[in-house]
Amino acid sequence: MKKRNKMNTIMKASILAVILIITTFTNLTLAQPSISNCEEAADYIINQLFINEDEVLIYIWGPVEKDEQIFTTKGHIIDTPEKGFIAYIDLYPRANLFHPVQYIFLSQNAEEFIVIDDKYPPSNIDDYQMIETEFGEIFKSAYNMRAPRLDVKTQPLTKGNSDSRYAVLMNGGYNAGNNHVRYWNDLSNIYITLVDVYGFLDENIIVLCSDGLDPAVDQSNGQNSDPDLDGDGDEDIMYSCVLENVDLVFEELADTMSGGGELFVFATDHGNSVSGWDTIFNLWNMEELTDAHFASLLANIPANEIICTFEPCFSGGFLDDVVVPPGPVVASSACRHDEYSWAMQNLIYDEYVFYWTAAVKGEDAFGEPVDADYNEDGMVTMDEAFIFAEAHDEQPEEPQYGDYPEGIGETLSLWAGSESPNTPTKPDGPEECTQHEYATFSTSATEPEGEDVFYIFDWGDGTFSDWVGPYASGETGEAAHNWSELGEFEVKASAKDINGVQGDWSEATIISIVENQVPEIPTMTGPKIATTGKDLEFIVSTIDPDGHDLYYHIVWDDGTYMNWDGPYSSGEEVTYNHTFTEGGSFTIIIKAKDSIEGKSHQGQYKLFVIKDRAVTRPVNLRLLNYFMNSFVNILTRILVIL
Repeated sequence: MKKRNKMNTIMKASILAVILIITTFTNLTLAQPSISNCEEAADYIINQLFINEDEVLIYIWGPVEKDEQIFTTKGHIIDTPEKGFIAYIDLYPRANLFHPVQYIFLSQNAEEFIVIDDKYPPSNIDDYQMIETEFGEIFKSAYNMRAPRLDVKTQPLTKGNSDSRYAVLMNGGYNAGNNHVRYWNDLSNIYITLVDVYGFLDENIIVLCSDGLDPAVDQSNGQNSDPDLDGDGDEDIMYSCVLENVDLVFEELADTMSGGGELFVFATDHGNSVSGWDTIFNLWNMEELTDAHFASLLANIPANEIICTFEPCFSGGFLDDVVVPPGPVVASSACRHDEYSWAMQNLIYDEYVFYWTAAVKGEDAFGEPVDADYNEDGMVTMDEAFIFAEAHDEQPEEPQYGDYPEGIGETLSLWAGSESPNTPTKPDGPEECTQHEYATFSTSATEPEGEDVFYIFDWGDGTFSDWVGPYASGETGEAAHNWSELGEFEVKASAKDINGVQGDWSEATIISIVENQVPEIPTMTGPKIATTGKDLEFIVSTIDPDGHDLYYHIVWDDGTYMNWDGPYSSGEEVTYNHTFTEGGSFTIIIKAKDSIEGKSHQGQYKLFVIKDRAVTRPVNLRLLNYFMNSFVNILTRILVIL
């Protein structure tokens, strides 16, 4: 009995062990995960990588089918080996592109786990779902904001005072998925500073931002960049930030600033490294602006001073190309040529340009006062702005600074470079002029600092002269113009110094433009009868009612002509010589035109030419000539009586 009970106990234990083994195997089989959605994929990937999910941005795309081609904005990286999920992890989301990122393929059954290190974002970011993380919430909460406007603004220097300072503000954005709100905020902040603090003219601030005025979404927050940077109701963004437009803007500035002036260039958004000190700025639509190309654009602009402030990653690589002779030039950047640049903790602004702009504005973008005027001379110079920004920059970047000639940054600021010339004298010129005729006007102005001056004339018909000069302070300069319309026009003049600072417009001189009167019919005197082979002398003259110089066109009626000989004064007698080689009756045609192309009606002169044999009979020839002249005189009197 005891033995049977023992056997029963052993059998029950064996059965229980088998059940436990089967159960354990089943549980092990069930423990192999199956990933069904993006959130599960994210959880699995986070656990495998041991990353702090609250310090990164995580995007998941999937499930994707087997053999799906995965692309970054720079090219293909993997074909999915089987059905699964693709993760894009931005490891340094406060840094501007291009910094380390990771792509992970996770198969749906979790058997495949592939990690790819890269530095470029996905080409199809809209297909990815952002996973909720602490940093993801900060990213989504970033918003476009305008800095507060100043209560007391510097009065803009009008066209009649100075338009010698120009600014180019650039944000390429790369593409809509990476054109973060902080880049628009950076532009808005510096734009308001230029207008409110330094009195820049709106039309002298050229803004190239992402896709320009295209109403399509162009920001990573799913919104379109507002073209009104300062909130005054006017569109401030002028161009999309593509290479063609960058070239266009700087080419036009080379012409606009032909007489000098001051140029400020501000760039934010992404940058990249090519190799060593060779770096690029990223423009819209993933286009690129190299440091060498940018330097060549600057070199063509005859500015009296250039100031550059750069935010993009690797932007320090631009300084060795920009800070070069002849200068003066000052440039600073958020980082070295081999570093990333970083956003502020709140992602609303970029760190370096936030503090640089605060320094030159006198308050930060949140309205908090700052004081970067270290030498207390009432002006924040470029070296002071850099010192302030570098001291307050807490991100892992090393701002860079350079100037040429060395030390010039201690004197340069965003203010106009010098005093403007005094108002020029009222232009001196004619009170009346005929249509299309050139009239010359002159003026003079003194420069308070004794610098040379250039003059420009406003012709009153919507056009201006080129800048003429340079002239010594007080020396007279002149320019000429012709008017295509009839009427009265106001001619004014303005002067600028060698720094490009322009003064007020002068008092206007009135000029009346009247219709041109054509010359009178020209007359010719000379022999009425001549012989072939003899050099004949003819005298031509006429009067121009407006006193213009004259040109003559003569057709000799022997197959030869003289084309618009001149100029000659109105009423001046002009002698022409001609030899006829054939005998016969000739009708010479004479026309006159004035210096502005007003043509007379034609005049005629009749002449009879006798062949060589008549030369042996000089007496007969003189008699014939006498009778011909007498006949012409009698005929003329009869016609007058009639």
